[in-house]
Amino acid sequence: MRKLIIRSTVFIGIVAFVMSSYLYKQIFSPLSQEDTIILIPTNSNFEQVKDTLQNYGLVKNEFVFDLFCEKKNYKKMRPGRYLIPAEMDANTMVNMLRLGEQKPLSIIFNNASTIADLAGKLATQIEADSIALYNAFTDSMFYSTYGYDQASMRKLFIPNTYEVYWTVTPVEFLERMQKEYKRFWSEDRLKKATKLGLNPHEVSVLASIVQKESAKADEQPVVAGLYLNRLNQGMKLQSDPTVIYSIKERDGFDAVIKRVLKKDLKIDSPYNTYYYKGLPPNPICIPEMSALVAVLNSKKHDYIYMCAKEDFSGYHNFTKSWSVHKRNAKRFQNALSAKGVMR
Repeated sequence: MRKLIIRSTVFIGIVAFVMSSYLYKQIFSPLSQEDTIILIPTNSNFEQVKDTLQNYGLVKNEFVFDLFCEKKNYKKMRPGRYLIPAEMDANTMVNMLRLGEQKPLSIIFNNASTIADLAGKLATQIEADSIALYNAFTDSMFYSTYGYDQASMRKLFIPNTYEVYWTVTPVEFLERMQKEYKRFWSEDRLKKATKLGLNPHEVSVLASIVQKESAKADEQPVVAGLYLNRLNQGMKLQSDPTVIYSIKERDGFDAVIKRVLKKDLKIDSPYNTYYYKGLPPNPICIPEMSALVAVLNSKKHDYIYMCAKEDFSGYHNFTKSWSVHKRNAKRFQNALSAKGVMR
């Protein structure tokens, strides 16, 4: 009997040791050999979170994981974007998820002409969908609080790389953009704008034209200087992108306009700078950082005419001579016709 008891005790001890070793390994051994990003949507339950972890191979034994999470009192699921580093164990991972220690992500948005465009670009990077973002960006309460409307709102969003949490709400994003807008307009930049005879809103309007005229950062200060020359001389800006905007405002922003026709120059729109003198009332797109800086640091020259180069390089021919400009324009129009671009 004594031997039996000893043998049983030894057996139980061995089993306990093996089980303890197994459990310890399940909880404290590395889960993966590489970094893993997981997303936990808002209102997820435990089973959904566990399924996500299992899909990435981060749960080695479901039964053990369930018991461990129960012991850790992991009941409240915190939404977010989480980085599970290589070599992280289950204990550390669950602690991180319990505390909601998200990993921020860098978002960027550019080439957005409208608020709807912007909402769509952001929705691919954060949890909020495009409808929720658009509704927040067109909320009358926000407009009345900060003095915007749907057109002037475009100046608020200065394209750049911003670090945010995946779960950032549309309202939180708006508040962040308001802070970034104020931060951009430093005392030095305000002085530069004043020296040009412009206020921050007018700088954004002109920057939107510069951006639509040229995507070349090295050319944008020259373009900005040309339009400032026109403004200072009391000339109409006569910018084709403002005509294109006027057409889209009339016909819908999905319209594709590759060539401006003579009849388009007569569109009676406050955005048509062939029809009205001075700057349009609001930006014709969401101006990017390079265009804003190009206006504030515009190049001084005597050009008042510009036309896209006929080689379609994206660069322009500049001149102060009307006769030279007519020749440049003729070459470009011929190049468009040769390519079959009629509209």
